[in-house]
Amino acid sequence: MARNLPTGFLISCGVLMELCFLSFYLMSPGPGEVLLFIAVNVVTFLLLSFLLWRLQKEHEPAGRRWIILIAAFGILFRLTLIPHGIIGSDDIYRYLWDGKVAAAGINPFAYTPTDPHLSRLATADLPSKVNHPEMRSIYPALAQFLFLTAHALFGDSVWGIKLLLAGLDCLTIFFIWRFVRERGNPVIPVLLYAWCPLPVLYFALDGHIDALGIPFLILGLHFLSTRRSVRGALAIGLSALAKLIPLLVLPLLLRDLRGFRRFLIPAIPVLIVLAGAFIYYEPSWGVVESLTTFGSRWEFNGSIFSITYFLTGSNEAAHIVSGILIALSMGLLTLIDRPFLEKVFWGFVGFMLLSPVVHPWYLTWLAALLALRWSPAVFVFLGMSALANVVVYQYRADGEWIDRPFLLLIEYLPVFVLLVREILRGEVLPASGRAAA
Repeated sequence: MARNLPTGFLISCGVLMELCFLSFYLMSPGPGEVLLFIAVNVVTFLLLSFLLWRLQKEHEPAGRRWIILIAAFGILFRLTLIPHGIIGSDDIYRYLWDGKVAAAGINPFAYTPTDPHLSRLATADLPSKVNHPEMRSIYPALAQFLFLTAHALFGDSVWGIKLLLAGLDCLTIFFIWRFVRERGNPVIPVLLYAWCPLPVLYFALDGHIDALGIPFLILGLHFLSTRRSVRGALAIGLSALAKLIPLLVLPLLLRDLRGFRRFLIPAIPVLIVLAGAFIYYEPSWGVVESLTTFGSRWEFNGSIFSITYFLTGSNEAAHIVSGILIALSMGLLTLIDRPFLEKVFWGFVGFMLLSPVVHPWYLTWLAALLALRWSPAVFVFLGMSALANVVVYQYRADGEWIDRPFLLLIEYLPVFVLLVREILRGEVLPASGRAAA
């Protein structure tokens, strides 16, 4: 137990956070609950920040009791929000619909939700609550398997699929503890993720599929960092079968591996993803249609992308520039000689800062990586992302979905200021890996 910071202080902070999450049950559905969502996000993030600040001032590391308490509160936060209805996003209805379609023996990539071929499956909520019903599914094979499993266990239940996702999120907490326990005191890394409001709100409350991919990413990085390359590649492949973003790791392996393994190990996740696509293949190539549309047209809450869009006046041109910058940044990370985890961390950070679409729940990947490699700029990035939900409030209030430049400025300016500070202090991609503590 920490010498100067009593256990009661940790419990008090946990209780305050729990009260914040319980407050959702006092608000009636409507635009106002989005404002409460933002407020709870901000307040719990500030509580976490204060607790981290106090912990970092301690000279004696907290012990096993703190790990147990942190994990217990993290699980409690998630269990508290599972029964509550979604607030910040309605993506979960697409998950339910895909699972329902697959359970009927139909390829979920074959038809759009409004196609007459699927009319016999329609209910009061499905597919009427599915967003972008003009598009076919975008989610890879492992995600589709989870949707099908949720339907088999819970039918069209929103809380059922959230229960599965929250359970997977708790698995991420365990894998983070397992990763860091032999590298130093695991209290702060576990606290960083278990009590971070982003995974709590976006997995247990809103139920996003990222919760399926993140534990496999952390497990894969653990294996790769301990020279178990094949197991690591398999885990990264499974992570990419939930969401494709972990494929960012693959080029970073090329410099760290030697001989035929340099190409064999990165090929394993690619083959896994291709196998998943083959399982859901159908002649119209529905498996890639929506992914192409998303990657070439959609934009929301991007930082560098928004500046490029403003300068070019063209969504298409801004997407091309964004793609080139992402490719260049990953190419640079591949070439330089730096610790593997360091390159993975900054590869994900760079992708989020350059991407045309940065929904707040995308940053849950950074929340998990932040537990392995600290960065003040990225921590502030997680906290400031709450502002993106102002757009959700505007949409719920008046049906208008538009990025506001002043909100983007407020959200990203502190992030870039702190990032420049870290660069000037030599804390970004240090050759020794000293900043990874």
